[in-house]
Parts: sequence; structure tokens; C-alpha cells
Amino acid sequence: GRLAVLCAGRRVLIHATSALPPSKMDGLSDSHRAILRLVGAAAAAGVVAWLIRKGQQRPLVLGARTAKEECDKLKPLLEELARRFYFVCMDLAGVSRTVRARIQENKVEITDEQLRQQLLRQSKALEKLAGIQEEITSANGLTPDVLQDLQQKHARDKEVSAYVEGINTMLTAALGGIMPIMPNVKIPAVLDEDEVIRILQEVHALETKKVKQRICENEELAMKQVGEVLVTAHKDAWEEAMKAHEQKMKPGGAEVYHTALAIYMKREKFAERRSKIDEAQKQRMLRLFQEPSEARDAAPQFPAPAA
Repeated sequence: GRLAVLCAGRRVLIHATSALPPSKMDGLSDSHRAILRLVGAAAAAGVVAWLIRKGQQRPLVLGARTAKEECDKLKPLLEELARRFYFVCMDLAGVSRTVRARIQENKVEITDEQLRQQLLRQSKALEKLAGIQEEITSANGLTPDVLQDLQQKHARDKEVSAYVEGINTMLTAALGGIMPIMPNVKIPAVLDEDEVIRILQEVHALETKKVKQRICENEELAMKQVGEVLVTAHKDAWEEAMKAHEQKMKPGGAEVYHTALAIYMKREKFAERRSKIDEAQKQRMLRLFQEPSEARDAAPQFPAPAA
């Protein structure tokens, strides 16, 4: 069912499993059963409230003259909502991967459910989603309630449904440390596996160059500075590469590349290629800080960006 969550005083539409047959409920813990019953009750209440509002026959909005036109004008709003939340989920997925690796390394006892709850709370992902929703609705003369009604009203449209479902799917993936996939994105033919890998190598080359520049400026970096250098270089390298290849991602942006990467990562051979490239970059970064003077002259050479 659909559940409208009150978050920081604002409602955010997400999806949840509202019910399970008794046979399925038997294998769940008391906490799981309680959560599912609560979600089911909340979802049912939400449906009743929506039916009441539907009975009031809310007039067309967004300057639309027909229901189809209203649906067409709704899609860009949902696309913007999903796109902006996509990058929130990207950051969350990175944090989740790091935390999960440390938990495994230190053999910390925590269930996946507990970890997801902590990550969700600490990342404030729902609060950020609510904030994005508030900005988009306000800019278009709507309220979050009206946006929710529009989603319900046009739920049979495949694109609308994909956006709404996709927001929940992205969040679920991110909490599990998995790269999210932007809903309704069409991957351009030019962004095949080889091109995605080549751009990734370009990002690593840029990252290496930027780190080396900082080392040249100050060879005795404090530990805190090392972390800052790596984070900044990584961020700047990605932004520069995405800018250089923006034509390949149109009509979208960086989310198109990252979605292509996430899709290809589901393929075993591609995942192995990517893993080897990332490991090589990790070792390269270690050498830069361990032997800076020698490493400066050992930068990897990658082909020039394709036109």
C-alpha cells in the first residue's frame, strides 16, 4: 500500500508492504509483525482519506484543461523530485557501503534491519526528501497534499507509477549499500559498458592528478588533511568528468551515467572489471601518500576524452 509519512511536519509519500498472509507472518519477529500491522493500518487510513478527498472532485491543477494534460505536466515534477532525491540516495549508498565494511571488519553484531533504521535516521533521508518535495511543490503553486493526490489520481500511468515506486526503490537500495537506479531513465547507446568504464578511468586519472597537486603543495599533510584532500579530489574529479561528457547524457545529467553504471554492475563480468579498476586506484592513492616523490612520476595514462 501507499503510506504518507509525517516527516519534519511534512508528508512524504512512500510505499510499504501493507499485509502478508498468515503463513508468511509466522516466520516474522514480533517487531516485524507489529510494524506490518502499523503500516497496514496507516495505509488503510490513508486510502480512506484519499477516497474522501477524491469524492470532493478536486479541480484540475497545473493549468491543465484535461486529465491527460494534467498527467503530462505532473511527470516533470516527479522527474525532478526523483532526480534530486537520487543524489541523496547516491551519498547514502556510499555511507552504507563504508559502514557495512567496517561492521564486517570489526565483527560488530547488528541486524540488517537495525542498521537500516540507524542509517535512515542519521542520514535524515526522509527529511531531505520532504524538503525537496516542499521546494518543488511551492515553486509550482502546489502543496505536498495536492502532489500526493495527483500521484494517486494518475497512478495508472506507467511513468507516474515508476517515479513513485522508484523513489522507494532507490532508498531501499541505498540503505543496503547498493547504487540506486533512477526511474524512467533511458540509457543512451553511446554509454555502453566500455564507455562507462573509460569515463570511470578518466575520473580516476583526474583524481590522481588533483591529489598529486596537493601533495606537491604540501608533502607533510596531517591525517585530517589527507582525508579532506581525498574527498575534495574525488568530488571535483567526478564533477569535471560529468561536465566533460554531459552531451552523452542528455536530456538528463550525471544521474544517467550513474544509473548506467548501476545497471551494468548487476552484470558479473562488468562488476569484475570495475572492481579491478577501483582496487588499482586504491593502491595508486596509497602509493601517492607513502612515496609521494616517486609516485608523482608514475601517474597512469588514459586515452583522451572522446568527442
